[in-house]
Amino acid sequence: MRLRARRCEALLDALRAASSATAALSAWARSRGWDERILARKLETATRPAPDDVAGLLGVTPGAPTGFRLVELTSGARVLSRADNWFASARLPELVNAGLRDGLTPFGALIAPLEPRRELLGVTRLWLPVEKSSQDMPQELFRLSAVVTGLYAGARAPLAVVHETYLATLAL
Repeated sequence: MRLRARRCEALLDALRAASSATAALSAWARSRGWDERILARKLETATRPAPDDVAGLLGVTPGAPTGFRLVELTSGARVLSRADNWFASARLPELVNAGLRDGLTPFGALIAPLEPRRELLGVTRLWLPVEKSSQDMPQELFRLSAVVTGLYAGARAPLAVVHETYLATLAL
């Protein structure tokens, strides 16, 4: 139990420090001897208005169309996390939008040329290990919410708002 708790904290620290979840998960997978190539398996893609709070964080007019993608990030057959990603498609190059629409490349890898930074909005822990507990580790360990900024029109601008759920697979 202690080892898993330490791994959870180490992963959380890595995610807080990384410019993208993709980079952190790739390094995490590599350190465990897993496939370091992280893929985004799409569960849903759409163009629709973002909720008002997300629109505000993105700096877009409430009701304006934004891109949305729900994905599972994987390393080989392992599902590592799920992510809801609202993005300002008008601020992204067409190649990035096409990759988000049609490919398996994670958002963080697609926007790497835009020098992304994550501004953490919050962390919700879904599992707190207790010494001598018979409680099993749940499937979901914690959730992160962040605004992803990057270069747009010569300045740093919000590109996406992400809500990420990290799974117990990562602590094994």
